[in-house]
Amino acid sequence: MFTPLVDILRCPNAHEDTWLVASIDRAEDRDILVGTLGCPSCLAEYPIRAGVVHFAEVAPAQERSVRENDAVRLAAALDLTDARKSAVLQGAWGSLAPVVRGMTPASLLLVNPPAGIASGDGISIVRAETAPLARASVDAAAIDAGATADMTASLVASLRTGARVLGPVAMPVPDALVELTRDEEIWVAQLESPAESAPISITRARLRSQ
Repeated sequence: MFTPLVDILRCPNAHEDTWLVASIDRAEDRDILVGTLGCPSCLAEYPIRAGVVHFAEVAPAQERSVRENDAVRLAAALDLTDARKSAVLQGAWGSLAPVVRGMTPASLLLVNPPAGIASGDGISIVRAETAPLARASVDAAAIDAGATADMTASLVASLRTGARVLGPVAMPVPDALVELTRDEEIWVAQLESPAESAPISITRARLRSQ
């Protein structure tokens, strides 16, 4: 778990919003490998094992094939061009994280990714039933087709104004978002009015050139 991202994590239990307190047993550079996150409100404790924060014991998502074109497309659609940005990849989208990190300086937080994806080098992982994130704390998100209604709602709540969101066409665009574009596989939306949003292309050829 990348230490700066601990600041945006929140206890999923029902109580007032408060930061979590990290107790670090083992760290490497700026990544916590072993430790605990504690909630000062309800005293819940969430273990960190092999860099992964376990808010709940949730099964990994089904792995998707990793194609470089898909990673380029994801990074471009979510506008991951700034090292100060953080993006959430939920479910199977986490399969693309290692490739995406090779082309963007943004920090990536994976929520319930497939098995075999490792934390570290700009990639952080949590296992949880909903996204355990502060409101308006992330700059972009990719939502998997298998996301529950509660997971989707928690991801949308975590978005900053102007944040980009990507989802599969089988999933309706959440009401809080304004659709920017779509193709036969995905849609891209944003948390702001369409008048304030520049049109974008999500074709593979255009994204590769950006």
